[in-house]
Amino acid sequence: MVLNHQQVQEIINGYGRKVGLSANEVVLRNEPSGFGEPHLEISDDYYHYVICERGSELFRESFLDVDDFIYEFFEMVTSMLAGEYEQENRVIDEDQRVIRFNKQIELMMQLNREWGRKKEADIAETLKNSPYSINNRTYDKRTWINKLANFFK
Repeated sequence: MVLNHQQVQEIINGYGRKVGLSANEVVLRNEPSGFGEPHLEISDDYYHYVICERGSELFRESFLDVDDFIYEFFEMVTSMLAGEYEQENRVIDEDQRVIRFNKQIELMMQLNREWGRKKEADIAETLKNSPYSINNRTYDKRTWINKLANFFK
């Protein structure tokens, strides 16, 4: 059974509360705003995650499972929250992705442990191609975690 927009919004509101967000902070539009905000289109049993800006469609991904759609929605939300967190807790001359990625994984875990593990795997894949860079030196995740742990001793 395909859910309607309001039902999907109610599920999103519930997840948003898990990370301290109000319903006003997790609005799922049902039509393009024109300002690059995602919206939901439902057709042919698919949930379409669509981003349009200034009348042009920039991104579209379609899902049969509403949970996959909601994961995509919160991947964007947690990315923005993690970016804000990183800016408030920035470490000069260090790779900002360390703080940002770890915060996003933490938030996704709070929402749904499976989503957190999926996001962690996505980030691990990113780091294979672009490892953390600290003071112009490249470190893998294990080295960086050890360095961070020693810092707090």
